[in-house]
Amino acid sequence: MPRKPVDQLNAGRSFYARRMPGMESEHFGPLWHFFTVGHLVTTDLDSIAGKLGCSFADLDLLGTLAIDQERPHRATDLASTLYVSDAVVSTRIARLEKDGLLERRRNAEDRRAFGLFLTPRVHALIERAIVDIAAQSKLVRFFRQLSAADRQTLSRLLGDLHQRFDREFLGGPYSDR
Repeated sequence: MPRKPVDQLNAGRSFYARRMPGMESEHFGPLWHFFTVGHLVTTDLDSIAGKLGCSFADLDLLGTLAIDQERPHRATDLASTLYVSDAVVSTRIARLEKDGLLERRRNAEDRRAFGLFLTPRVHALIERAIVDIAAQSKLVRFFRQLSAADRQTLSRLLGDLHQRFDREFLGGPYSDR
């Protein structure tokens, strides 16, 4: 397999064009780029978060709770917001609670339910993560190297795709299912 992304893409296109002649394949490049770049961005952000003692997914969960502190959050609602299963969010919550970053408290109105609350040390962790990501993330560095018009276009296109996926994601916050 070639090393350069453009050569990898061309090799993949050629391979599938030979195996499946006549198949429309315009989507192949964007799909492959999204998957590969997504993996690389996740690896980069996890490396930065790891220096703070957690994963980027942990920071995403904690940041989501920090943004909306006005009401208690239930694990099921959080799973939907983060596009993960209840099992994944439950495991993450248990670990963050054990690490002293999160507390579960019984809901006064529904004794079967628990609300999720951040501990005082989380805000400093989130602020440190924001500063570190801005300073160290390859995605942030590459984004800043784009022209202002390209940054605006990329943000608009990704926002549009995000909105479309969100509407169709089974169990997502805007899903009818």
